[in-house]
Amino acid sequence: MKKPIFIFMALCLIMMLAACGSSSKTTSNGGEGAKKDSGILADIKKKGVIDIGIEGAYPPFNYFDGNNKLIGFDVDIANEITKRMGVKPNYVPTPWDTIIGGLLTKKYDIILSSMAITEERKQKVDFTDPYYHTGAQLFVNGDNSDIKDPEKDIKGKKIGVAIGTTFEKKATELGANVVNYKSDLLTFQDLANKRVEGVITDKAVGSRMIKEKGYGFKSVGGMMFQDAAGITLNKHEEALKAEINKQLKSMMDDGTYAEISKKWFGEDIR
Repeated sequence: MKKPIFIFMALCLIMMLAACGSSSKTTSNGGEGAKKDSGILADIKKKGVIDIGIEGAYPPFNYFDGNNKLIGFDVDIANEITKRMGVKPNYVPTPWDTIIGGLLTKKYDIILSSMAITEERKQKVDFTDPYYHTGAQLFVNGDNSDIKDPEKDIKGKKIGVAIGTTFEKKATELGANVVNYKSDLLTFQDLANKRVEGVITDKAVGSRMIKEKGYGFKSVGGMMFQDAAGITLNKHEEALKAEINKQLKSMMDDGTYAEISKKWFGEDIR
């Protein structure tokens, strides 16, 4: 009786070990496969389209022209990156104050809309390598003589900023009476009508708007701070981030980035 029982127990042990080995192998392969195919990059390439959240109200970076066509530096950069990826861009115009929320709820795959890389934003989303550097500038009406130093003179003053921007944070830190707007277009309109005493925005944006609209504004002081802008992704999309960084570096290395930058700003703003 002992021998059959021993054989039976031995067979059970062998089967258990085999099952464990099979389970371990499956888990390992599944992990490697998941790592290789994780995220949305494979889906983007399969459908041949990448959905891009963009504000569309931030000239010269991204805005609609007189024919209601979306144009700008961001658009040219996105078009070149997606071309090199072998996919087509599908732009999803979204108000700035809800643009991160749209990414988090997966209304689009990335945001390419001049978003500054900040530690606060990195708590919610991820960023590629910076694709340009810029700075914040205070603009006032040409006849304004009260504000000479933005770091000292805007305390208590009505300062217009686009909501949810690093400009809003800076104005608040300096004690300004902050007035929030949906876009920079609206801040400049109210500055022209003297509903606010100043506007803080990107230096290139302000300078371009003054030139195009013929506003009688002037810049005050130097740049208040500098920002690095990145392409924004949901967290854990490492494959997609690596792909975009690869194409961005390729553009910078072969001169395409410089051509696009000089087209909009007359200089390389990387």
